[in-house]
This record gives sequence, structure tokens and C-alpha cells, in this order.
Amino acid sequence: MKYFFTFIFLISTFTFGCSCAQSSINESFNKADAIFIGKVIAVDKSKYDFSSNPVYTYTFEITKDFKRKHPKNKSDKFYTTIYTPLSYTGGGCGSTFSLNETYLVYGYRSEIGTITNICTRTSDLKFVEKIEIDSVQLLSNQFFKEKKEIVDIDIYNDYSDHNNELLSEYENEILKLKSVHKIYIILICSLALILIISLFFNFRKRK
Repeated sequence: MKYFFTFIFLISTFTFGCSCAQSSINESFNKADAIFIGKVIAVDKSKYDFSSNPVYTYTFEITKDFKRKHPKNKSDKFYTTIYTPLSYTGGGCGSTFSLNETYLVYGYRSEIGTITNICTRTSDLKFVEKIEIDSVQLLSNQFFKEKKEIVDIDIYNDYSDHNNELLSEYENEILKLKSVHKIYIILICSLALILIISLFFNFRKRK
């Protein structure tokens, strides 16, 4: 019976915690701050957002960018970092990416960097229909025609790790707080042990 209730809890978490309607290709293109095809080359599961919620950090090697033009030197490789909440089983609606797999990613700015989740059109490239890639490419061509002033912006100065230093400072503060809490726990346990020993010896003296 307990397994039944656990199963119901997990299902309800997914259903209610991550209930969302996927936008059309046009809507997603217009709203996204970053759209690219990239391969996952690194995964970090030790990060936290500014509310102390765990987030996964994925580093992508970009093979095709639809909202930023890279410098023309084709020998250069370009990378970007995408943050996503802990997996949907935790109510975070987080996307899950596999190392060395290639994805079409729709990213959105946030306080910690560029994020994505399962409510976006982000998907494994193997499951993306050709019509979507073609549509995004057409929208991208039109985007660059209308936004000529941003064509040569360096990707590193735009949506790649733009708040990484602030996030690191925050994580350091979290570690300091955890250290202080450990010290408090050790002191409380030590005082409790001393009190128990004192009571024990006082009890023996009375005998």
C-alpha cells in the first residue's frame, strides 16, 4: 500500500508541478533569448539557485546558433552554459540532458544564467522534426535581417555564463552558512554530552 501512495505522489508531482502548454515554433523563437543546436560536453549537479534550490548545469558545444552570429573563423569552437531545475520528480520541471548527445535548445534569461525546462520546445535533436529546424532557420534568417546591429556580438559577452561570478559568490556564502550550522550542532552535542555526564556522576554520588 505504501508503494501505491508513493507512486500517486510522484504522478501528482509531475502532473501538477509541471503542468504546462508548449508554445508554437514562432512563439518560442520570439520569446527565447538563445536558440541553438549543441552537444553536451559537461554536466555539473552541484549548483544551487538564489533560493537554495538545486539546479543542473550543462555545458554545450554549439554547432548551430539561430539567434547569434559567431565570428567567421570556422576553426573556433563556441560553448555556452544552460541551467535547468532539478528533475521533474522534484517538482522542478527540469530538462534532462545526456553527455555527448546533441539537442535543440530554447534558452531564457534568468538571475543565474540561461535556463530551460520541459515546458519549452527544447528536445533531443533525434526527435526534432525537420519542419521545425527549417522553420527556425527561416525565422533566424529574418531575425538577422531585422537585427543587423547585433550580428557581430561575441557570444561570450552575451548569454554565456553572464552571471557565473555572482552565482559562485552565492554558493560560497551557502557553504559558509553550512559550516556555521555544523559548528553549532557540534557545540550543542558537546554541551548535551557534558550535561549527561554531569547528571550521571551526580546520580552516582547520591547513591
